[in-house]
Amino acid sequence: MGKKRVTSFDVAKRAGVSRSVVSAVLNDTPGIGVGAETREAVLEAIRELNYHVDAGARSMKTGRSMTLAAYGDTRHPLFTRLLEGMQRECELSGYHILLCSPRHKGNANGRAELLELYHQRKIDGIVTLDHTSYGDQEWASRIGDAGIPYVSVEGYAEVSGVYSVLADYSGSVETALNYLLREGTPQQPGPVYAEVYHEHSADNWAERNRRDAYTGWCSAHGMEPVVIRLEEHHGAWTECLQRLADSGPQHAPLLVNWSSAIPDLYRAAHKLGLRIGEDVRIMAADDTIQGHRLSLPSLSCVEIPYVSMGEEAVRCLHTQMNGGMGAGQAEKIWLPAVLRPGESA
Repeated sequence: MGKKRVTSFDVAKRAGVSRSVVSAVLNDTPGIGVGAETREAVLEAIRELNYHVDAGARSMKTGRSMTLAAYGDTRHPLFTRLLEGMQRECELSGYHILLCSPRHKGNANGRAELLELYHQRKIDGIVTLDHTSYGDQEWASRIGDAGIPYVSVEGYAEVSGVYSVLADYSGSVETALNYLLREGTPQQPGPVYAEVYHEHSADNWAERNRRDAYTGWCSAHGMEPVVIRLEEHHGAWTECLQRLADSGPQHAPLLVNWSSAIPDLYRAAHKLGLRIGEDVRIMAADDTIQGHRLSLPSLSCVEIPYVSMGEEAVRCLHTQMNGGMGAGQAEKIWLPAVLRPGESA
C-alpha cells in the first residue's frame, strides 16, 4: 500500500488555520492578508508534513501548467545555449521547460504534437529555434488560430504577425569590421568578406543583412568591397588566402560570416605557412561553434547572444500570456551581438 498523500487540509489542520489561508501562503494570493506568525506556522507545517503542491490541481484552478515547450534540435550547440537562457528566466517565474525535438530532419509532426500539448493544457507557450530562412505560413496560421503564446527564435524575420527574437546581424558585421581596423592596428588594405553558405543560407535575410552591412561599411570608409563566396566544408580556402596575399605587402584582413568555417581556414593557412594573427588577420561575424574557445590562436569573433535570446523569448511568452503586447511594442525583438576579442585579429 502506498503512503497516503499529504493534502492542504492536513497542512491547515496542523497549522490551525483554514485551507484558504494555506492557499494564500502558497500562492501569495492578493487581497488576503496573512500575518507573519500565521505564515510561519503554515510554512512549518508544510516542512513537517513534507507537503508538495498538487500540480494537476493547481493547473485546473489557474489554467496554467507552469511549463513551456522548447522545440529544436537537441544535438545542436546553439539550442543548448538557447535553453540555458530559457532556464534562467523560467527559474525566476517558477516555470519548467519541456524539451521537444523533431524525430528526424524535415519532420513536421513534432510541431503538430506541440499543438496537442497546448490543447491538453500540458504547456502554456512555445519557443522554437528555427533557421534564419524559416517562415512556414501554415504553422504560423495554426498557432494564431489557436491563440497559443508563441515565439520563434531566428525565424519569421520578414513575416508580420509572428513574435520573433532575432540577432542584429548588420550590427555584428559593423562591430567586427570596426574591431579589425581599430586604431593602433597596422595599415592594411580594405577587409575581405568570405561568405560561407549551406542549403539554408544561400540568400536568406541574415546573410543579406551581413553582406549589405559589409558593403555599406566599405563604402562609408572609402574602401572597395571584396566578397568571396564558398560552400561549407568545400571552401577553396587556399585560393582565398592567396587572394589576400596578392592584395599587397600587407595581407587584407579577412572577415568570415561563420566560425564553423574557421577550422578549415586555419588548416589552409597552416599548409601555406601563414601565421594567424600575424601574417593574416582573421575574424568571424557569427560564433556558431564558440570558436574563440576552441581555436588556436584564439579566434576574434562576434558572438550571437543565444543565451540572452532564450531569456527574451521567455519574457515575450509571459507578456503574451498576461494579456498580449501593448501598443507600441514590436513583435520583432532585435538583440545586439557581443564582441569576443582573440589572438587571430
